[in-house]
Amino acid sequence: MKPLAALVLFALLVGSSVAAEEPPKKAPTTGEVYRKLQGTWIVEAWEEGGKAITGDELKKRGVFFGGNFFILRRDNKVFRAGGIQFDPARNPSTMNLIVREGDGKGEVMPGIYSLDGDTLKICFNPKGETAPKDFKPDAKDGFTLITLKKPKPPADETVDIVGKYRSELTDGKTGMKTVADVFVERRGDCYTMTYKVEEKTLFVGTAIRKADQLSACWASGQQVGVSVYKIEAGPKLVGEFTILGGIGATGKETLTP
Repeated sequence: MKPLAALVLFALLVGSSVAAEEPPKKAPTTGEVYRKLQGTWIVEAWEEGGKAITGDELKKRGVFFGGNFFILRRDNKVFRAGGIQFDPARNPSTMNLIVREGDGKGEVMPGIYSLDGDTLKICFNPKGETAPKDFKPDAKDGFTLITLKKPKPPADETVDIVGKYRSELTDGKTGMKTVADVFVERRGDCYTMTYKVEEKTLFVGTAIRKADQLSACWASGQQVGVSVYKIEAGPKLVGEFTILGGIGATGKETLTP
């Protein structure tokens, strides 16, 4: 065998061996699933008992996930809402919708889901009996099948701010400096901010983002305040804060990853 041919054959054998030994794709954790689902989704298709919802009626349907809570909207009103549980380790991945408000209150609707990139499919049994086995249910089963699309962020909101930060605060009244760890997480269409020093929680806040601005309201055991940040590349958050009911002094804060 010629040297070049032998080299090519060796490369092919090694490549096929490596491919065969690649470990199976690891299923996402429950926490990862919750984080990916946060927010309002665009409804692309909705079927109930094999009947497709179309036209203006489809436009009035909506699905929202916030924390471990779901909201299903019909006619632009809350139709069902409650808690949600996932098991991503199963095949297909399973879910339980625990209805706490609206139609079927007190019922558990078993279902399955598929999350592929920005596309989410959920199929569940509103009667609370047998869970679907796939995403092609028979009309007689009476299952609900929904296809959703994650909306792309606006052009001025492409900087992802979720993560852990180091906060450096300077009190506007005393000039005292404080350093803390801050955990920014997505919660529905908003964000949560948790401040900790040596695992002790100092403040907990909720924030709303608009373009490159993040506005937050936070509270501790003794204080309530508001903060406004400018979001910069990095990401880096630079802002000011004040205490509600205080003298009106503003402090400075910088959040860096």
